[in-house]
Amino acid sequence: MTEFLHNQYKNLFLWMPFVMAFGAALYFSVGTEPNFHFPIFITILLGAIIYKNKNIFIRTFALFLFGFFYAMSFTHIINTPQARDSLGIIPISGTITNIDYTPDKTRLTLRIPSEQLNTKSTHKFANVRLSVNDIPSNTDIGDTISGNAKLFHPSAKYAPSSFDFARWAYFSRITATGYFTDFEIQQSAPTQNIRTYIHNKSDSVLTDSLVLGFKKTLPENESNIWKSVGIGHVWAISGFHMTLVGGWLFALFYLLFRAIPKITKRMPAKYPAIICAWFGLLFYLCISGLSVATIRAFLMTTLIFIAIIIGRNILTLRNAALVFLIIFLINPFNVMNAGFQLSFAAVFGLLWFYKNKSYQPRNFTQKILHIIYLTIMTAIIATIFTMPFIIAHFGYIPVYGLIGNLVLLPIFSFMIMPMVIIGTLLAIFNYHFMLNWANEVYQFTLNIATQITQLPHANIQIHFMNNNVLILCIIGLICLILIVKSDSKNYLIRNINYCICGAFFICAIITQISTPKPIFYATDDHQLVAFNINDKLQFNKSRASKYYFAFDNWYALNNQNKPDKNTRYKCDHGLCRYNTTKWNLVYMANFTTILNNINNVCQDKSTDYIVTTFDINAQNCYAKILTDGLLIYPNGHITKIINRRPWNNQH
Repeated sequence: MTEFLHNQYKNLFLWMPFVMAFGAALYFSVGTEPNFHFPIFITILLGAIIYKNKNIFIRTFALFLFGFFYAMSFTHIINTPQARDSLGIIPISGTITNIDYTPDKTRLTLRIPSEQLNTKSTHKFANVRLSVNDIPSNTDIGDTISGNAKLFHPSAKYAPSSFDFARWAYFSRITATGYFTDFEIQQSAPTQNIRTYIHNKSDSVLTDSLVLGFKKTLPENESNIWKSVGIGHVWAISGFHMTLVGGWLFALFYLLFRAIPKITKRMPAKYPAIICAWFGLLFYLCISGLSVATIRAFLMTTLIFIAIIIGRNILTLRNAALVFLIIFLINPFNVMNAGFQLSFAAVFGLLWFYKNKSYQPRNFTQKILHIIYLTIMTAIIATIFTMPFIIAHFGYIPVYGLIGNLVLLPIFSFMIMPMVIIGTLLAIFNYHFMLNWANEVYQFTLNIATQITQLPHANIQIHFMNNNVLILCIIGLICLILIVKSDSKNYLIRNINYCICGAFFICAIITQISTPKPIFYATDDHQLVAFNINDKLQFNKSRASKYYFAFDNWYALNNQNKPDKNTRYKCDHGLCRYNTTKWNLVYMANFTTILNNINNVCQDKSTDYIVTTFDINAQNCYAKILTDGLLIYPNGHITKIINRRPWNNQH
């Protein structure tokens, strides 16, 4: 045991960012804001303890708390202004700071004075994101516009482990969302934004996605096809794109500098080529929208370039851990984003698998076979390490993901991406033939992907994964990567990282299988409730935009495909009775119903729970009156969805 612990010291630095990330994740996951008044002071104090104290266990605990309080300090520092629940249609005016183009509508992000939203924040300005169906072609970032908009406060989570849109909006500095009913441009920007300029000149969905980094540019049916074949990641600019563009730029500049004897006599051509390629990638980063995955890939590429210049090992787990730490310190909320988790899962998995591979001389046939082997193993490893996050965030397993990566990814790498990059440059000079050819190749590739998705069981829907299952999977993968094996003759000790990883995954599978589905759902205001009838959800009202995420989250939690129209639950004049074998519930939707029925319901000893849209306190009531957002399980267990955090609109 002593030898085993001694072997782990070489990987202590690699554990550090993960321990801090777990601390931050705990802070972001709790329902009520921790009652600490000096989070910044505590963060600094913990940093001093980590620096001074040499005890490994104290350091680990201090790192965990540092991540917790660092996330807390960051949250209170940004202090995004909070709007009321629903502002209705109000007049607003502001400056466009971002434009996202989607197939059916355009999303504008506006910077407006906070007083227009009647917020209590000390910030003078707030950001709102608004949808527009028809937008003038001359609309650009930097324009000042005004109009009438329907605004909503971003929705909080409606189920455990579900997507918390309010939290995402808070850390994206968005105060409210909604849509414009009408608007007009008051003042145009003095100069045209480069992303808008390229978008207008290229007029291509491929350019918007693969070069400019716009989100959700593909129609939903096409996007689902790419996800089903396991290559949905090509539509989010990340390491795949940075590697291709960086490699092409390096090769181009390397050949150019090799042709200049005055430079190659003084230094190897690879050094100036690396510097020029880095600036090219920096420009690509700036026009691609600066997403987390893109920044991660750029930082990794930067470290690789530095390692080449100073003659160090290029691809190491230490470099990946350093980039992880930098992105965490820039914004600790990144650890909760799907893009961050998927990107680093794949990177750490691949670096772990290839870390001990050494160069071996091979003949031509062996080189070809080795390339095929590397391609297959890269797809397999990336699929294995990202699978828990795909299930947790998207709720399915792409069964033919390996086939998709092996067949379709090379087409994107060697045909579509080069043609789109060159075609975008040519489109600036009004030559669109290359983008047209790229679109033809894309349609051909899409047809192949469609055929793959039509194979039997192309997607396996997975029961909603809660945070506990995902945490077990993450710890298992971290142990697999970071635990240093010994040379013991005992098989279990020699492969202890595999054993520990397997144990965590077995616990995760058991937890997932044994977790029951709730059969009653309610939002925090109790205006929307759902009843499980024969394993299908029925609601007290039709689909409404205010509860967009509630419908989606509850369908996912019930492991049910979302229908085109919700099934209504039949209630008797606003009084809904829901009886199960172990408990009975009464739901009352309006004040008149409560006034007329509360006494009778309370005196009915067969009623266990009362859910209402008003906060009532009935004396001598046999039933339990429930508040807050909640889920009730078949055995009567109640899980409350408490949303009392800085990113929730609290009154």
